[in-house]
Amino acid sequence: NVGMKKKNTDKQIEYFPIQFSKTIIWLGVAAILFCLVGIVVSVWRILSFGLPEFMDWLTSPFLIAICAFGIVVIVSIFTKSQLYIEGTILYSQYGIIKSSFNIMEITSIIQDTDEKKLTVYFGESFMNITTSPVWFEKFVRALLDVNSDIKYSFTLTDKADE
Repeated sequence: NVGMKKKNTDKQIEYFPIQFSKTIIWLGVAAILFCLVGIVVSVWRILSFGLPEFMDWLTSPFLIAICAFGIVVIVSIFTKSQLYIEGTILYSQYGIIKSSFNIMEITSIIQDTDEKKLTVYFGESFMNITTSPVWFEKFVRALLDVNSDIKYSFTLTDKADE
C-alpha cells in the first residue's frame, strides 16, 4: 500500500485526573442513594400492586429508567473525569460528557495557591481546573509546550503573624 500514510503515533497523550472536593463526593453518593431508593420503591410498587392502570405503566418503569441512568452518569463522572492533551487540543472529560478547547486560543493561566485550582483564560472566557496540585506544573508545562505565548502566573496570600 504505497498510497497509505502512516499516522504518527509517537506523540504520547498526557492525562491529568480531575480531583473532586469532599462536598462533591458526598453529593454524588447522596444522589446515587436517592436513585437506588427510587428504583427499590418502584420495584416494590410494581411487585405489590402490579401495573393496573395505563399511568402505572408510564410512571414506575420510567422512574426506574431515569434512576438507572442517573446512577450510570454519576458513576461514570467519578470514574472517568480527566483532562488530556492531544496535539493542539485540550480535552475536558467528565464521564460521558466531553468538551474540547483549542490550546492556541489560551491567553493565560493563573494558579490560585490558596484555592488549589488553575484558571485558564481564553480571551474573555475562562474555565477553572481542579486537578491535583501535584499535576499543576506538569499540566501547565504541557500547555506551554503547545502554545508558548500563554502567560502563566500564580497568586500568593501573605499569612498574618499569629
